[in-house]
Amino acid sequence: MKRILVATDGSEGANRAVDYAADLAKQSGVPLLIANVVGGYGLPDEIFREFTRSQAAWLDELLKSNSAGILTKAKDRARERGVAAVEIESVTGDVGETIAQIAEDKDVEAIVVGKRGASGVAALVLGGVAHKLVSLSNRPIIVVP
Repeated sequence: MKRILVATDGSEGANRAVDYAADLAKQSGVPLLIANVVGGYGLPDEIFREFTRSQAAWLDELLKSNSAGILTKAKDRARERGVAAVEIESVTGDVGETIAQIAEDKDVEAIVVGKRGASGVAALVLGGVAHKLVSLSNRPIIVVP
């Protein structure tokens, strides 16, 4: 194995995915890449177009700060589980597409995500992000319940 990627949003399901990925990285002796994707959190684009420049800057700073906190906690979890090499990455975009692109760019061996409750038919079996990754990525996807 080269590197394992785990996506986190700081939720309980994502924390289980971080733990699983950390254990796998430790057992395999490979680096762990923890990613958080800063997105619109399901809000319609019209809302963002209504923001003033200062409101948009404030929201951007808030989202980046939140992402940094999520990544710091996830990195600490992985270190506590004995992973020596932990990388973190915060990016903006559609969660599924962005995670798939990170996996491609960083040439990861596998992607680990948590199973989450989401809406829609796809979410009846898998969470929305996990379902999207399965269709977008050519990497193995490990979905942690």
